[in-house]
Amino acid sequence: MFEETMSSNELLDEYRLDLADIQAKTLRFDGSDYVRRYLWKHHKQPTVTITKAFVSERGNSYLGILVYFQTGVGKSKKWDWSSFHIGLMDTYHGIAAIAFYTESKQAIKFNPHFFQRYQERFIKVCDWQTKSQLTMAKNIIDVIGIYMKRNLTMTWIETKSVFRDKVHIFGPVNDGVALLQWSKRHRTLQANTFVTMDMLDEKQSEMVKYAKIYISLSKAQRKKFRFPDFILND
Repeated sequence: MFEETMSSNELLDEYRLDLADIQAKTLRFDGSDYVRRYLWKHHKQPTVTITKAFVSERGNSYLGILVYFQTGVGKSKKWDWSSFHIGLMDTYHGIAAIAFYTESKQAIKFNPHFFQRYQERFIKVCDWQTKSQLTMAKNIIDVIGIYMKRNLTMTWIETKSVFRDKVHIFGPVNDGVALLQWSKRHRTLQANTFVTMDMLDEKQSEMVKYAKIYISLSKAQRKKFRFPDFILND
């Protein structure tokens, strides 16, 4: 099971052991009457996102995020979909979330404080629909779902700023910036807090601009991309 003392690699390994099981559970949910009714109700929308809680046979909890998008035209129009799974882990401070990035072979642990800051800060600058969702959120899992649906990708910028054994990492996302730390000793990548765009200084805003350029590039172009020294020396 997920444990608070696990490294990022160990969390990713734990997820891999559960993957076949939770993928099968996700497929069954996709074929449920609930999903069919939900998609029919929202058939005029080009993209729909549904969240669903899962528990693996090994006892790990997950929040499944199913993204549906319409393809084709006329009678050939249909829903295609993809899914993501966010690990949920009980910690001393509350429920933490774990995002798995299999391509980069990394797992990021988002501590409970991160989602508290996301809710209280983003609610001040977001659109009215998201504000309503954040206001009506009953618990941290609701907030995790809102955040993850809106911020499925992240660009990581490793800086030269170090506190003890922890390297500071700047992580631009759709709604703002996740501030992370990489612990060399514990081999963990953890998102500690969230800031909105209006909280950034001039240099940090430049970091976001270059991150957006990077994320728009192809895989081959990304390998050749270099962030300016003024960013890396933060």
